[in-house]
Amino acid sequence: MPLTSLGAVIGPQTPLLWGSVILFVAGMAGAVIFQKFRLLSKIAGLLFAFLASVALLGAGLMAVLGQSVGPVILASMPPFGTFGFGLDGLSGFFAIVIGLVGLAASVYSYSYLDEYAHKGYSPARFAFLFNLFLLSMAMVVGAQNAIAFLVFWEFMAVSSFFLVTFEHKEPAAQSSGFTYLLMTHFGTAALIVMFLALSSGAGGSFDFGAFSQAQYLPLVQSVIFGLALIGFGMKAGIIPFHVWLPIAHPNAPSNISALMSGVMLKTAIYGLIRVLFGFLLAGQSAPPLWWGLLLLSIGALSSVLGVLYSLMEHDIKVLLAYHSIENIGIIFLGMGGAVLFTSAGLPALAALSLFAALYHTLNHALFKSLLFLGAGALIHSTHTRNIDEMGGLVKLMPLTAFLFFIGAASIAAIPPLNGFVSEWLTFSALLGGALSSGLVMFSTSAAILFLALTSAFALAAFVKAFGITFLGAPRSEHVLKAREVPLSMVAGMAILAAACIGAGIFPGIIAQLAFPALSQLGMPGASGIYAAAGALPTLSIFVALLALSAITLLVLRLLAGRFEQAQSVGPTWDCGIPAVDGRMQYSAKGFTMPIIRSFDTLVSPLGTAQSRGSRFFDTILYSPLQNVFLTVSPWSRKLHSGNLMHYILYLIITLVAVLAYALMG
Repeated sequence: MPLTSLGAVIGPQTPLLWGSVILFVAGMAGAVIFQKFRLLSKIAGLLFAFLASVALLGAGLMAVLGQSVGPVILASMPPFGTFGFGLDGLSGFFAIVIGLVGLAASVYSYSYLDEYAHKGYSPARFAFLFNLFLLSMAMVVGAQNAIAFLVFWEFMAVSSFFLVTFEHKEPAAQSSGFTYLLMTHFGTAALIVMFLALSSGAGGSFDFGAFSQAQYLPLVQSVIFGLALIGFGMKAGIIPFHVWLPIAHPNAPSNISALMSGVMLKTAIYGLIRVLFGFLLAGQSAPPLWWGLLLLSIGALSSVLGVLYSLMEHDIKVLLAYHSIENIGIIFLGMGGAVLFTSAGLPALAALSLFAALYHTLNHALFKSLLFLGAGALIHSTHTRNIDEMGGLVKLMPLTAFLFFIGAASIAAIPPLNGFVSEWLTFSALLGGALSSGLVMFSTSAAILFLALTSAFALAAFVKAFGITFLGAPRSEHVLKAREVPLSMVAGMAILAAACIGAGIFPGIIAQLAFPALSQLGMPGASGIYAAAGALPTLSIFVALLALSAITLLVLRLLAGRFEQAQSVGPTWDCGIPAVDGRMQYSAKGFTMPIIRSFDTLVSPLGTAQSRGSRFFDTILYSPLQNVFLTVSPWSRKLHSGNLMHYILYLIITLVAVLAYALMG
């Protein structure tokens, strides 16, 4: 396999992308070289990760602004195509997501890692894995060949596994890591078969360019669609493949939870959009209507159940993990609407719906990463994940409280923040479908109902999360010693909070970033997204709120000075209860119990405690599968005989099967 010259790799067209790669590798090398010096290894690893993320962000911006990067061919692999990387409009958009969250997490991690160092965990090991994780995600969206994609997809899975189990001395971390690795490798197996099916229609090539030019029979298209939905759906955490999220997130370091939920899940969204719109629908006939209906159904189910499960939780990281399921569901509503409208011949609505999905992809990366970093700050300061043991923290951690509030308001879709804009665009696209007729009208109307329920429940969930955590009186001794977190942690959260505000008040800029991806994917109504984004007066709302706040503060200050008089101070009337403590206020469970009881059939379909929450899917799906594997495993174990002749026989059988497939195809 002849390699291209080094000049092709670092030529003038791609300095930022390959500069980010070199910097990520330098961060890994620095962590190893200085591993005996904890401070140096941490500084080297995180500094290079920060610089690499900035370079990746710049490369993504260049790609979406018309200066596509690559593809650069590193190796030729006849007949499988070329091992190449680059950024186009779609992958550039996701490179922006990875770079922006990566640089914020790098800043945050500087002080956050100190607690793990005190526990005896190696900062060098973390810095190495941190850089590898970010590098692998960047290369996943930059890959231009299925083999290259799968190589870095596996690097992403393995590095995230070691980060989930970073606290490897804890049994819970080991167990959650195994569950995550098992689920992600089932998904990878589906993706391998999917790429083989795509290659069969592309003359044996694994290049993405060949996939987009290939023609597939309708049955083959549907099989590829199903495999993509399973493979990418497992990584994205859609229901019923979501069970690893509430297990893995609580046991991972909070900065890694931010990257996994905010960024890693989006690589699955990238892959699904690439396969659906870049390969299967590229220049071909409209997709079957049931594709869009299935995506809408998954999105509706994931969004409503994800937020309902979160309402039951008092572990702040589990609560946020369930909200990742909810928001992935909203993204699927946008993608499902795009496929459905494409099937129905409504190109303008299809483009608007896919734009809403991309917009919410960016927004979720911003506010969910911010919230996980905020949760890490709370745990760092209080040493508990239980929000029922917090309370009153707004006085002790005012900066964290303010930044967490921005994230909470964003995810609850409060205008003019970014979550409002993408959910409004999703509503607008679905409302356009509801004005149609037949099955399109019925399905989009149902999707609107589910999205409305999700929005209302999300608001209730984050009133609970913020109110129980930061307001009221302290609920336990954990709060008494709480202090504001170090400046680097605040700075990391502030970067994302500012991005949440910016993405909310300037939707036209996001439309400009998303337009190249929509054009590249052949969306004929792509130009309409500018009008949709411009119709939202979020900047005016933001300015009006600032002006109203300033006027209110000024009036209060003037009135306080004018009517100031001597006052006597005495004890507050206590209603006969002189000793008020933290138990005399709403608990997290009590606050949301009326909603849970109203939707008990959805939360607990079997009517038992064992079926509450995601345990329902364990009962009906994963436990039976486990029993099947346990039954079959004694027989499959016999295949590992240790006899060389048996293994040669297995290879011969495999070779014959491959040759038979090639001759028949």
